[in-house]
Formats: sequence, C-alpha cells, structure tokens
Amino acid sequence: MSGKARRAASLAIVGAYPPPFGGMSTHVQRLGALLDQQGIDYVVYNASSRAEGPRVRSVARRRNLWLFRYLLTAREPAIYLLTARPSSWLVGALLSRLRGKRVAVRLRNSLLLDLIQHSPVRGALALACLRNIDAVVCVNERLAEAVRDAGVPPEQVQVFEGFLPPLVRPDDQADVPPALWDFARDREPLLAANGRVAWHRGEDLYGLDLLVGLAERLVSDHPTLGIAVCFWDHAPADDERLAELRNRAAQAGVGERILFQTERSLFLPVLAASRLFVRPTRSDGDANSIREALYLGIPAVASDAAPRPPGVRTFRSGDLDDFERQVRQALDEPPRPKTQPSLSAQDRERAERYVRFLRNLGDPAPTSAGRVDPRR
Repeated sequence: MSGKARRAASLAIVGAYPPPFGGMSTHVQRLGALLDQQGIDYVVYNASSRAEGPRVRSVARRRNLWLFRYLLTAREPAIYLLTARPSSWLVGALLSRLRGKRVAVRLRNSLLLDLIQHSPVRGALALACLRNIDAVVCVNERLAEAVRDAGVPPEQVQVFEGFLPPLVRPDDQADVPPALWDFARDREPLLAANGRVAWHRGEDLYGLDLLVGLAERLVSDHPTLGIAVCFWDHAPADDERLAELRNRAAQAGVGERILFQTERSLFLPVLAASRLFVRPTRSDGDANSIREALYLGIPAVASDAAPRPPGVRTFRSGDLDDFERQVRQALDEPPRPKTQPSLSAQDRERAERYVRFLRNLGDPAPTSAGRVDPRR
C-alpha cells in the first residue's frame, strides 16, 4: 500500500462473509456482487472468518475490540450492520448520534422480540438503540410490523427479504465434499435440508429431530430415500447432540437414510440435485434457502414459523404428523423437469430497491426540510 491514506468507501457493511456459507454470509457475498454491478463503493468488515478480498477485510480475530475501536475510527459515512448482536446495535446508535454516521441495522429473526418478551431490561436497551439509528431493515412484513408495534418509528422500518440471486456454476459441485455425493448417488428421492445444532426455547431450532422422524416414517414407502442435511456451522460441542440423533436414526433403522454433513461447503449444488427441499425450523426469518429452491425450481416444504413465499407447502411448526403429510403430498407429485434458474419480476424489482436503498444510505438525497433521507 502506498503512503497515502486509503480513501474511505461510501458504505461499510459489517457482518459475515464466507466461508462458512451460511444465510447471512451468502447474503453479504451476493449483495457485494450487486453493489459492484452498480458501481457503489463499499467495504465489508468480515466479523465471522479470516476470509479477505479486494473489498473484504477480516475483523474476526478480536471483533468486539475492533467494534468499539471502530466507534472512534470509522471513516465511512454510512454503515450497514448485519448482525444479531445488541452490542453492535449500541455501537451503531452511538455512531449515529455522536459521530453523525448514517446507520442501518438488518434484523433477520425474532431476537429483538424475544429480548423484549423474556428479558425486559435488555429488550428496552436494544429497542432504544434501534430507535436511534436511521433505518431498521426487516426480512419480512410480520417482523416489520412487530418492530413498529414495539416502538421503532414506522418511517425508520424497511422490508427487504434476504434472498438475492445466486450464481449457479457447474464447477460448484467440486466444492461439495465427495462423501455427500457418494451418499446422494443412489438416493431417490433425495431431500435436502440445512442448518446446524441450535436451540430455541429448549427445542431443536432447525428441526433436526423432525428430520430423523420423517426418515423413519417415509422409509417403508421410499426404501431408497435420502435426506442430506448440510451444516453451515459446526463446533465440537455439538457432537453430543449429533450422536444422539444418529443413534436414534440407527435404532429406527434409518441410519443410512440421513446424512449430517458437518463439513462446511456450498449448499446450492446439493439443493439443485435434490427432489425436495425441507425446512422444519421452529423459528425463522426469511430463509434464503427457500427462495433459492424456488429460484432453482425445487419444491419446498417448510414450517409455518415465519411467513413463507407463495408456492411453498407449509406445516404446523413442530408437528411431525403435519410435516410428514406435506412431504408425502409433495413427493406424490411428478418430479419437475430441470429448467434454467428463473428470477421473478418481483424478486428482481425488490433487489433493485434494496441496492437503491443502500446507495442512498451512502449518498442520501436531501429532503424538503434540508435533512438527508436514506430511505428515498
């Protein structure tokens, strides 16, 4: 780098960047591609991994220390926080109020509402932080309505679903572990799922237990069934839970029918090779993987834990009987012919509005009152 100080980008994105390939990190990666296409100057501060690139800087090693130092050193005029950490929301509020930065926070799940309900003090503090930034981006209208009802001014709340169009490349299959393709080779139908070991109010958040139960119920009618569960994150502490699930599957005679793929890799090629995508979550935001399935022409069955896009079969969250019923109905339909991925006009228009919102956050237009308005 030359002796000259680097010119500050107009927009800073603080969040995750792959690997691992999770919903948030994939969202940031695809968002960057859209911003590049529009010539928007930005930098990504990657708080989840060591991955770096021309516009990506890793701050994962000591991210909490970096975050509070960034409060004093931030040079970018606009900051987009894609993080579920209330401590980050506090820094965002301080950046807005003390340093005059334009700040937006993206909410992708019910964390804020859970805090308000189960930890009133922390919930009140989190809510105060969000009231003191420029915009709160919600991934669906139900969440946006709840955020408004909680006290965030309606004019600060925006709705942009998490899905952004992926790049589907034939050579992506090489980024999937060979063991998964070995598993998938003789499985028909192949069901794809994703997630990790996590808990929500004492229940299996991603419904891994429901997937084992589903395999147990379907195998008599579908003896070559396979369910490939791709993890976007895994830690050694999770092995005990996985051992329980594998033992349960083995005892039910379906140990060879379900694969928990814990090695981090791309999910999109597995999804494209599947007959059906299933998402039995007990809490959720706007799941990118559901919209990816629809984009690829893959049928989807998901819990009703969150609003789902048109075309998705839904079942009562946590209800294995209803889950089985919806999956059976989906499998009774003839397999859809493979087609080229298709982006709906609605998704295309939404992506354009999202990019326009971020452009204006970094370079806002003046309002009639002379103030900047990043929502325009």
